[in-house]
Amino acid sequence: MLRRQLPSTNSLFSFEVVARLGSFSDAARELNVTQPAVSRSISELEAHLGYSLFKRHGRWIDLTPNGDKLYRATSQAFGTIIESLRDIERQQESRETVTISMSAGSVDHWFIPRMAEFKEKFPEVNLSFEAFVRDDDDRLTNFDLAIRLSSPQHADMHRWPFSDEKILALCSPAYLEKYGSLDQPVAGKSHTLIELLDQRYSLDEYFHATGQQTPEGAKVVRFSDYSSIIQAAIQGQGVALAWITEASSQIIDGNLLLACTQVVKTGRRYHILASNLTPMRPIVEDIRDWLINEMRNDQRKISTILKANWDLY
Repeated sequence: MLRRQLPSTNSLFSFEVVARLGSFSDAARELNVTQPAVSRSISELEAHLGYSLFKRHGRWIDLTPNGDKLYRATSQAFGTIIESLRDIERQQESRETVTISMSAGSVDHWFIPRMAEFKEKFPEVNLSFEAFVRDDDDRLTNFDLAIRLSSPQHADMHRWPFSDEKILALCSPAYLEKYGSLDQPVAGKSHTLIELLDQRYSLDEYFHATGQQTPEGAKVVRFSDYSSIIQAAIQGQGVALAWITEASSQIIDGNLLLACTQVVKTGRRYHILASNLTPMRPIVEDIRDWLINEMRNDQRKISTILKANWDLY
């Protein structure tokens, strides 16, 4: 409706400035345009409306009754808009940004599934993720919190235990039904094993640690990205090794099931790390505690699921 009553929104801006300053030349300086441009904009607005907005007395101008009425309306409306924008800006400035460094797989398959809970718990926090791909990536700058496997290089940092390293063989419910587990394969079916290129802990090592033989006739599919491995397993493409810190949400939600009852515990531990050079902000402490509690809750649920599977098998 408003668009049909005005030749352009710019003409309304020009009118408000001219009416407020009482001068075409002063309005031109504020708008950073030429005076003829301002005059032309007002003339087009008056022609479109069908009535005058200003009385012109040489270099001086006065508002007509219609112009005065329109000015009071635009002044109030623009004032409301300006105040609203200031409120939004103040709210944005009051938000704290917290940067978390964790593996790409953990971001995709552990954190994102609980993003809604995080937003509800920390509505005023802006999150920034610095995802890394390899476990030996030790870029530990420009972050508030990082989740890494234990390393001597982290000795001079603040550390809080997050999770023991536990490795499981997982597959989708549909895959398990069709091909069976690694412990009890379906006769006449060959497993597909999904593996990461240059994976730090390989499927061969997993089979050796669990005392199993590599499934006879098994096909192997390799990816360069760990998130793709988890996604392929969820889609029923094969059996993949998964770490609790990255796949616990998928296990709890039933998207991935145990393809083997045995869990490998490497003796290593994930920690939450933070710099010891600067004081930790209270909001970062709260998020650290939330992350730890979320993983503890996952561990309890995973333990229940593992026990149920052991009883089942």
